[in-house]
Amino acid sequence: MSTFGLLGRGKGIEYVIRALPKVIKKYPQVQYLILGKTHPTVRRQEGESYRLELSELVTKLGLKKHVKFYDQYLDLDDLIEFLKATDIYISSSVNPNQAVSGTLSYALGTGRAVISTQFAQAKEIITPNVGILVPIKDSAAITTALLKLLRHKNKLKQMHQQAFAITRPMLWSNVAKEYADLLAQAVLPPINLRHLKKMTDSFGLLQFAKENTPHKEFGYTLDDNARALIVCNELILQKYRTAGLKKLVSIYLNFALACQRTDGTCINYLSHHGKKPTHQNTTEDVSEACARTFWATSAVMKNPYLNAKTKNTATQIFLRTLPHVHTYPHLRAKAYAIKSLFTVLESIPEKKPQLLALMNELASSLVNSLNAHTDNSWHWFEEHLIYNNALLPESLLIAGNVLKNDKYTQLGISSLQFLINQTFSTNMYVPIGHTNWYKHNQKRSYFDQQPEDPASMIMALTTAYELTHQESYKNLALKCFSWFLGNNSLHKSVYDFRTGGCYDGLHPDRINLNQGAESLVSYLFSRLAIAKLNLHENSTI
Repeated sequence: MSTFGLLGRGKGIEYVIRALPKVIKKYPQVQYLILGKTHPTVRRQEGESYRLELSELVTKLGLKKHVKFYDQYLDLDDLIEFLKATDIYISSSVNPNQAVSGTLSYALGTGRAVISTQFAQAKEIITPNVGILVPIKDSAAITTALLKLLRHKNKLKQMHQQAFAITRPMLWSNVAKEYADLLAQAVLPPINLRHLKKMTDSFGLLQFAKENTPHKEFGYTLDDNARALIVCNELILQKYRTAGLKKLVSIYLNFALACQRTDGTCINYLSHHGKKPTHQNTTEDVSEACARTFWATSAVMKNPYLNAKTKNTATQIFLRTLPHVHTYPHLRAKAYAIKSLFTVLESIPEKKPQLLALMNELASSLVNSLNAHTDNSWHWFEEHLIYNNALLPESLLIAGNVLKNDKYTQLGISSLQFLINQTFSTNMYVPIGHTNWYKHNQKRSYFDQQPEDPASMIMALTTAYELTHQESYKNLALKCFSWFLGNNSLHKSVYDFRTGGCYDGLHPDRINLNQGAESLVSYLFSRLAIAKLNLHENSTI
């Protein structure tokens, strides 16, 4: 057994010594180690009188073979060695209001069973699984507790294991992690467009980066430029005073114009050298990029802070796209189109009946897909969860609100709840991994996690909160945003505070250190969506 710390009368060690004779009579192998020098203040006031009194008590009770004093300061390594050699640690403070005992914390932290008097911290931390509480200044109770623990060696071993387990959160490294996770959920970083400007040349936003340097050989996509157009437009609407925003809007809008053919269809991929269409335009479905542009131009059309020329260009692109929207095969393209139609309804009143009919057609198509794939355990629009999933229920919520269609609204809520159940743990958001899509009745993938997914979820939750005013959606949105700041599976920030960029994703063992356009704009989408939840710049959330 052991007790350690600077000696003084508040330690109550004399009550432990008086408890030993009956214990030693039954267990003669017992050793009690009293570790530590006399407290300097005590020594100045009364010298070594307390230690001498304890020594005399040991002699009087015939315990000299069983009680050892180590009159020295112990460094951490020596202390750990003594505690590792201890079967039962005894904390015998006589101060019932003692709020903190470092000695008790060290003993539990090294996995020692404890007998302690009932002071404040001990009553909070010591349970029957790790030790026994006894009244203050009660030697008989200490005797009883010692005999109980020495009688049941298996129970004593279990206490050691429990003491070690319950104190893992008390380690400085784990405490620091808890604070980091808390800050990740509490701090709203200021808007930083440094990396966006670095990734943008006079023609458009480049697609990829090698770490934080633009990777020009992969060229541009309409998808990324449409995303960036929406972000910069929203920054202007939220009255951010960031230099060059209108210039960026002009660049991204002109890029969209360059990608639109005369018949209103579009291409998605352009090379950096020569600014020519690439072969990917003929091998991939580009309807989602077209629909995202449809949404982006509708937002620009509605912006009162942009000049007439800019808004006319956006209107031109929008109206050329409109005849093709009903042909989009892709569910996410239909969902983006619903968001676009909602945005622009009041901007072109002469087309409002046509736009509402188209919205209903698109929403009905989403509902048909949802019904076709839903069973008792799966309530989703497809047979798998892939990327940008939350966009689909969000679009139904929007359609239900605009069209006053309760069925759309309820299916939007229920499908969003299904997705929430699949992607939120108690403490964090865990997006579907892109290594393998999560197919119905199969195991989901947890990596590679990519920023587009939390961005999509945050926007959907923000829409749900705005429509229902349920605080749970707001709270989930804030938790989801903390994914970017370190509250994620790797406990590492995906947002780069230094550059203003965003890393491309989370692998099982590392962050993908490239900071491409999609990741960057996904973060900015998320940051602006959170700002719309009635929060102020540089505030906590």
